Amino acid sequence: MALFKSREERRIERDIEVRRGTTAIQRNLRRLEKHEKEYAEKARRARRLGDGEQFAFLRGTLKKTAGERRLLERQLLNLETAMQIKDQAEGHAQFARSMQALAAAIGKAFGSADLAKTQARFETALAQARSMEERMALFLESTSELVSDAETDLVTDEEVDALLGVGPDDERAIDGRIESRLAELDRAAGGAAAG
Repeated sequence: MALFKSREERRIERDIEVRRGTTAIQRNLRRLEKHEKEYAEKARRARRLGDGEQFAFLRGTLKKTAGERRLLERQLLNLETAMQIKDQAEGHAQFARSMQALAAAIGKAFGSADLAKTQARFETALAQARSMEERMALFLESTSELVSDAETDLVTDEEVDALLGVGPDDERAIDGRIESRLAELDRAAGGAAAG
């Protein structure tokens, strides 16, 4: 490995690091989707068994997992968008370098009078590149605020119910069966104590 890396080598290393990050996020997304399906199936089993406590626990776990997945999806989207903006900025930078080379060539060919026009064009190109950088900074700042604000409650209870195939009527029926079973147990315990 060379002690001093060229600009292109550093750019390639940054791109590789971003791809690694993207791949890691995609792998985590697949893992979370798998966990969501497993938690949903377990919650359905708990509901069929009439185990309200386990159902409530699994429902909460499913909600948290779905929220994590949505957060990762947003992060992946932000990363992909930032990469596109970076590519655009690099294009502007390449344009500015080309204009600089062109300005030098024109200056040599036509003298200092034309160099002033070329310099004006070059300054316009630099202003465009700076504008793109400012837009990218504003974009990244706003997306990081959105991600931190959205982290609190990414998945509603209704969405979790839809994932589980449970409607409000199903929950009331489960609650009714649990209450009925508790009343039976209380009566049986009371009868056993009296006998």
